[in-house]
Amino acid sequence: MGIMILITLALLVRQSRFDSSTVLRSLAYGVALSVRQAQVYGTSVVGTSTTAVACGSGFYNALTSSCYAAGYGVYFSATTPTSYILFADLNGDGQYTPNEFVKSFSFSNGYVISDICATESSTGNIDCWVGGTTAGLLGNSAWVTAVFKRPNPDACFATNLQTTACAAGGSPFYKSAYVKIIASADSANTKSVTVTVPGEVSVCVTGTSC
Repeated sequence: MGIMILITLALLVRQSRFDSSTVLRSLAYGVALSVRQAQVYGTSVVGTSTTAVACGSGFYNALTSSCYAAGYGVYFSATTPTSYILFADLNGDGQYTPNEFVKSFSFSNGYVISDICATESSTGNIDCWVGGTTAGLLGNSAWVTAVFKRPNPDACFATNLQTTACAAGGSPFYKSAYVKIIASADSANTKSVTVTVPGEVSVCVTGTSC
């Protein structure tokens, strides 16, 4: 009986770890697909329902009450580590504001974004919010956006430290960005989603940038 109990417990632990890894992999690819969706929206003609005043730098169609935004992006924030947002960059500043909301994506219970990071182009330094602490240059108020503006499929990245990097007339500051997702009950179980300036989106098993 003792042997059977031990074997059963071992199998249950392995099955739980397998299930957790499967869900985590699915969430990571979901994030990658959301980034790709922003890229497609940003390089094509997709309208967002809003007001003429909110449309900002986009083209407003009064007949459909839609704004054809300057670009689309994905917003990750340390204050909401269990979700992220697809947004229309209505004013063209590369940042997210509530009136630019398009869609929110939430993780399954027990899974969170643990790291939000961006790599500087000139120095290669990585600016991060790490594991819910202030260990990292971005601090606890960290946010990162990956924005795509037509006609190019290239990504531009802004953070709470470099807020104007993707604004009109601004200078791109980062060459890539990534988020790391973990299972709360098993912090060693991680996946990372990395986006680069050329618009490449990758899912890594290493838990860091690809």
